[in-house]
Amino acid sequence: MESIVYLTIALFFVGSILAFLVGHFFEKWSSFWVAAATGLLGFIMTCFIALNLHEHPIVHHFNWFSFGSFNVPLGIYVDNLAVIMALIATGIGFLDIVFSRGYMEEDESPERYYFEKLFFIGSMVGLVFVSNLLGLYIFWEGVGLCSYLLIGYWYWKKSAAEAALKAFVMTRFGDVFMLAGIIVAWVLLGTIEFQDLNALAVAGAFSVKLGLLISILLFIGAIGKSAQFPLFPWLLDAMEGPTTVSALIHAATMVNAGVYMVARLFPFFDYSHALIVVAFVGAVSAFIAATGALAHTEIKKILAFSTMEHLALMFVAIGVGSAVAGVFHLMNHAIFKALLFLAAGAVIHMTHHTKDAFKLGGLLKYMPQTGILFLIGILALAGVPPFNGFFSKDWILASVYSYGNPIIFWLTFIAAVLCIAYGFRLWFVVFTGEPSENSKHAREAYPIMLVPLYVLASMTILIPFFKEKIIHFIAGGEVHEPLFLNLLVATLTVMFVLFGIVFLIYYKRVLSTAKFLAHPLGKGINQFLYNGWYVDAAIKWICRNVFYGSIAKAVEWIDVNVVDGAVNGTAKLSLACWDRCRKVQTGDLVDYLTYFVAGVVTLILIILFI
Repeated sequence: MESIVYLTIALFFVGSILAFLVGHFFEKWSSFWVAAATGLLGFIMTCFIALNLHEHPIVHHFNWFSFGSFNVPLGIYVDNLAVIMALIATGIGFLDIVFSRGYMEEDESPERYYFEKLFFIGSMVGLVFVSNLLGLYIFWEGVGLCSYLLIGYWYWKKSAAEAALKAFVMTRFGDVFMLAGIIVAWVLLGTIEFQDLNALAVAGAFSVKLGLLISILLFIGAIGKSAQFPLFPWLLDAMEGPTTVSALIHAATMVNAGVYMVARLFPFFDYSHALIVVAFVGAVSAFIAATGALAHTEIKKILAFSTMEHLALMFVAIGVGSAVAGVFHLMNHAIFKALLFLAAGAVIHMTHHTKDAFKLGGLLKYMPQTGILFLIGILALAGVPPFNGFFSKDWILASVYSYGNPIIFWLTFIAAVLCIAYGFRLWFVVFTGEPSENSKHAREAYPIMLVPLYVLASMTILIPFFKEKIIHFIAGGEVHEPLFLNLLVATLTVMFVLFGIVFLIYYKRVLSTAKFLAHPLGKGINQFLYNGWYVDAAIKWICRNVFYGSIAKAVEWIDVNVVDGAVNGTAKLSLACWDRCRKVQTGDLVDYLTYFVAGVVTLILIILFI
């Protein structure tokens, strides 16, 4: 089985190169068939690994290279958690590739697109199959590079190029801390293998303070990759890339990498008392994201805020000790969020790239299938039974409730119930009401775009039927699911009330937010939430005034006056010495003899005194 795992990883990298070469030297859209075949074969191979994975994980280690007695290890560790992540990456990746044939129909370089997309899927599969932090970091940077390339895919657009650079810099900021954590673990604990680190934690073989340091450094990397507070602004700007990129990378797969890493090292984080930090960061991030989505108007950015929120819910679940609930929600979220992003892509594509939801309306008349499929995604997102999102989100809320921290609970609860408000606000604005001029020119999405949407929508309905088996597979055994009927009733009641309010405002239009938004206070609150609590502005201010205005200028002064001063001073000293020595060269023999005798006398005196 080890060879199948390595072949699955290698398949996507070979397929990416082949797709580029075939598309470059032959008909450009032939790259799609290579990509589709690669994606389908990769998914089949991952299913084969899952079906043949028994009680014991697939483990293989080898030395990548050595420096004397210092060895750099690599290898694979494939268990239920890794397989779940790989199935998400390959399954949704294949559906995304199929959908993109219609969405990217006007693209001039599909071979470049499919090269980058397959390279990303290969990096994601490698990330979840490797056995240690070094391998994870290598593929972690691989998915980061692909994210940069795909966000800036339309590089001739200034906004896309700037968004790609912002995502690259902001996620690399977190990665620096993550790399520091890997180095500290390697030097002070002597290992970077996931299982060894967890075993050392269970045995209490190192101090809690050291574990906390390593955990926090690693978690900062997860914060950057999974777009959590305060390193989330890049995710909103990343929506400048193609919607198919947003669906796969920034909703269903790459952003889950941080959650995966914390879940993989759950015993280590637990022993180090770092889970409380994970839970607090997740709760704050969820609250910021949910309120931001409630105020935004752009379709993809509303969904981006929603992605940030649901990733935060996963972190909260892991932070309160329910890692299985977090991973279960990760799987459910990947499905319904890919459905929503791809459906949004169909809407945007068929309305001539209209992204502002409030410039649309009445689309259900022109795009009925897309509208119904989008609604299914909203129901799953909101956690309405019997769709898959309900079961994992209810589990998370119950776990947080039993954890007993009121701050974490109320932030998480408010964020969770607000899903139905911003979700149906988006659907009512886009699909109901009087059609706008942009909507009147729309038509139903192509069949090749609808098929992936139907598959994903079906999965949101079918997964609850296999819920127990899936949870058993994730946990590797039986797991206790807390149930609080009073909490469930309260959650559904608040959701129903919020739905009613949104229904009256955006469907019936009997209530209006105009007076609230016209008031200075209301306008200010709306702008505050719309801009994500001005975290992006705060980061820019800190960078401009602290790093550039103070630190960078101090470094510049040192560079100019000390470093350059030393270099220029040496040159000036050499020039002065040369000028002095030049004047000695008079050409007079008597002068030369005088210098010679004076030199000899000086040397004799020095020798005598020494």
